[in-house]
Amino acid sequence: MEARSQDGGVDTNCPHCSAPLTVPRIPANPYLRPIKDIVRQLKSVPFPFPYVPQVIQFTVLVGVLILFAGLFITIGVVSQIAGVFRGLILDTQKHLRVGSAVERSAQAVSIGIYSILFVPFWLIQMPFSLIGSLWSSHRLGALLTTAVLLSIIYAITLYSPYLIRFLHSF
Repeated sequence: MEARSQDGGVDTNCPHCSAPLTVPRIPANPYLRPIKDIVRQLKSVPFPFPYVPQVIQFTVLVGVLILFAGLFITIGVVSQIAGVFRGLILDTQKHLRVGSAVERSAQAVSIGIYSILFVPFWLIQMPFSLIGSLWSSHRLGALLTTAVLLSIIYAITLYSPYLIRFLHSF
């Protein structure tokens, strides 16, 4: 088996029919590296007397570690699943260009199924990806944009009964 540089998949053959097959690589969880860094920092906290500053530092690091562990389990796993489905869709699109009409129609159905399975995971990770891309490009502008978007969402949820009643009046 050989790793491909395009999508990180592994080329192999089907065990039943010996047809070429690409097994997608599972993308890395984006929260694994920060968790490892925080654990390394936790291990390096010295405890000389008086212990108060070190206890505060240790408590803050444990809180951040708990936050990242929650993100690892939720958003990190979702991004891994979405990455696998995206890899399957891209690989199937490459196979869609070759073969008979029956094979191409089966590939098209596969793309449809993978897309339907991909959409919920993409919707879950989309706000985090959007905020992350805004933050990496605009820093303080992203903070303002995020605050405005959250204010709009809060206003919509707060006034949704009135909006629904207004829309039903037409």
